[in-house]
Amino acid sequence: MQPDKNTKKIEQIEKLSKSQEQITQSIADVVDKFEIKSVFKEIDLVKRCGILVSTITIAMLILPFVGAASVSALFKSGLNKAGAGGKDAYYDVKNNATISWRFLLLAMAKRFKFLVSQSNEALSEVKKGIDQIKALIFDDSTLEKTGKTIEGVGYVHDHTKDLHILGYKLLICGFWDGVSFIPLDFSLHKEKRDSELKRAEERLIKKKEKIKKVGTGIREFKEKKTVKKSLLKEAGKIYQTKPGKTNKKNLEQKQKVLTSIDNRIKKSETELKLQKIQEQYLINEYSELKSNYRYCGLKEEDYKNQYKKKRDRNSAGYKRAKEAGSNKINIMIKMLKRSVRYGFVPDYVLTDTWFFCQKLLKAVIELGRQVELVSMAKIGNAKYKILPTGKLLNPHEIITRYERRRGKNSRKYKARYIQFQAEYQGIRVKIFLIRFGTYGKWRMLVTTDLQMSFTRIMEVYKIRWTIEVFFKECKQYLLLGKCQSQDFDAQIADTTLSLIRYLLLSYYERTHYGTTIGGLFRKLSQAAIEENLLADISVYFIELLQIFAELAGIDFITFYEELLRKPEAGQIIQKLGLNSEKNELSKVA
Repeated sequence: MQPDKNTKKIEQIEKLSKSQEQITQSIADVVDKFEIKSVFKEIDLVKRCGILVSTITIAMLILPFVGAASVSALFKSGLNKAGAGGKDAYYDVKNNATISWRFLLLAMAKRFKFLVSQSNEALSEVKKGIDQIKALIFDDSTLEKTGKTIEGVGYVHDHTKDLHILGYKLLICGFWDGVSFIPLDFSLHKEKRDSELKRAEERLIKKKEKIKKVGTGIREFKEKKTVKKSLLKEAGKIYQTKPGKTNKKNLEQKQKVLTSIDNRIKKSETELKLQKIQEQYLINEYSELKSNYRYCGLKEEDYKNQYKKKRDRNSAGYKRAKEAGSNKINIMIKMLKRSVRYGFVPDYVLTDTWFFCQKLLKAVIELGRQVELVSMAKIGNAKYKILPTGKLLNPHEIITRYERRRGKNSRKYKARYIQFQAEYQGIRVKIFLIRFGTYGKWRMLVTTDLQMSFTRIMEVYKIRWTIEVFFKECKQYLLLGKCQSQDFDAQIADTTLSLIRYLLLSYYERTHYGTTIGGLFRKLSQAAIEENLLADISVYFIELLQIFAELAGIDFITFYEELLRKPEAGQIIQKLGLNSEKNELSKVA
């Protein structure tokens, strides 16, 4: 055994055990770079338990990086710093309706933009000659919750699962600067389930029409039966007076017709009973939806038991709570104008099918500044005025008429497309009807840029997928939607903190090219902490082994090798993780 070799290994273990400080320092460096304390100075006007609000906010920002999913978990872990206040101080900050979390997020986004513009290193990896498209992207996602008592919560439609789940709809406004996705603004919404109520009403109307049709058929058959019955009676009298073959055959035919009508009446009456039973089910469904319409799918009792909070009408929290019941398109347009006002001016505004409407088209055109809209649109019954012919056609009719004559193929995207200019509710647009593959479904892209080519619109619209990546990473790593607090202000605070975490990691990713958000998080989060704790255990474990070896008068390495050869000891060491490749203890021998 070489003492210096063993000492070197122990030093490596001790060095590894200090990496927690390096992780903390990495987070601290990014926080310092953003000067969060100065950004949050306005909220420091109100202290909680003698602690600056900015101090508490920064502590909550690093929760996922220290393996804590909530404030309670942070205090249970013992990782909270001394003098940083108790749990109540943290909850007071999250539940504070006077804090403008929207302002804080926008301020952080502006700081991100400034730092990136000042950093040559951050831009060094951007290839020259690539068109730097800037875009404002809007999309929504479902935040699932577990308690019906949470303020403002209700049943919302989840497009991925195609069912209604308890929670909120999160509407996000993000800016793509050509390299990174920057979350700028958001709102939480509940759904009144008006579309579901409308569908239930339509089903009920159709059922009533069918019942009416069956009932009318029964009445007609009964009237016909009366006529045929009188004809049969006459045919019977004729046969009694002149019992010939012809009269007998005529009588039998009349009887068959009457029997057939009786059978059809019975069949129709059976169907009518079934239709009325189904109608009753639909009536029950419609009345239940209607009664719960204003409660967002909840029962009246559950809605009344929800947490409710009085807020000052001038507070930021009051405005955010009011947004929850507002129309998403209206809120989206406000976000669009606010983002431009704060200096985030895009080349394009990108949305998916749900958001496309005349109101959005008009809002983008009114912005001016050469901002164009690119949006997926629904292939439905809406009519478009084809230019220059002036014909009013829906997308299905356009495909039928023009697919052969005006259809083109794109080798790059393996797609067939039709492009044309049109007017939608008085606004001039360019429309692309696209089908990927031979048997794919037709899709429609609409833009206000009348000079846009097919290749260009595909390049631009692909940028919208960055928001999908954002949702995935925030939900997976940054605790987005994990808050189960009853207070709506806490929900807003928690969502804001998740988006600020994303900004901090995006900056690190931008300045350390090649590091992904997920990879960076894993380095800074629970996995790293577990490795450091394991390293600390290793130090004590190896020292204990040395003491036992010295007491027994045997060589330490020999002792450790013997332990590894023992199946029982090997299993225990493996369970502890002390023989993993990442652990220096496994290399001692």
